[in-house]
Amino acid sequence: MRDHYSTAAACSLMGSIARVERPKRDAIAWYDRLSPWYDRFITRLDRRPRNRGIDLVNVRPGEQVLEVGAGTGRALVSFADDVGPSGHVVGLDVSKGMCTVAQKTAVDANVADRVSIVRGDAERLPLETDAFDALFASFTLELFDTPALSNVLGEWRRVLRGGGRIGVVALSKREAGLLTRAYERVHNLLPRYVDCRPIFVRELLEASGFTVRELETMPLWGLTAEVVVAQPA
Repeated sequence: MRDHYSTAAACSLMGSIARVERPKRDAIAWYDRLSPWYDRFITRLDRRPRNRGIDLVNVRPGEQVLEVGAGTGRALVSFADDVGPSGHVVGLDVSKGMCTVAQKTAVDANVADRVSIVRGDAERLPLETDAFDALFASFTLELFDTPALSNVLGEWRRVLRGGGRIGVVALSKREAGLLTRAYERVHNLLPRYVDCRPIFVRELLEASGFTVRELETMPLWGLTAEVVVAQPA
């Protein structure tokens, strides 16, 4: 366990996070265009921290699991194997193109019977309250503009059952070095294309009513990825 960060301290740190100056419609269009090629060029780059997050969230047989920002569905297959025939997995993405690819991924892996693909906005989840035992989001939280982050996490907390857990993998400002600062400058110059930016994951979760249970940092091509598992406080 790490020390708890107050809301005031978290808000102070949030002020140092770069904004996401990109309309949501542009993001949707970008990921629609990218979806046929995403696995070839992007998925393999962030595989290690994503897989570590999957391990730490520790999905069990019979559970109901939600992945927010499911993309092409690679993690959905792993979760579907974990929950077994008595569980179910929902993959949510705002991009129609990504949803189409994720559905094909589930079919090809023979797990479509325990996977549902939902197109929707993570800021306003089209899902029932207290519906899931676990929620997972990999390189998704940092796509939202800073003022929206607390609302996003509030929605994610809403759909978790009592005793549920959330696993978040994201680019981190923790241990930020020269390459992280250079990356942030590129993000500021090209926000429509370099849309992820480093955030303080633990502090965000704690300020949004979660208690952090696990936290690891991992190198990612000169940047830092933060892998966090937390529960509603």
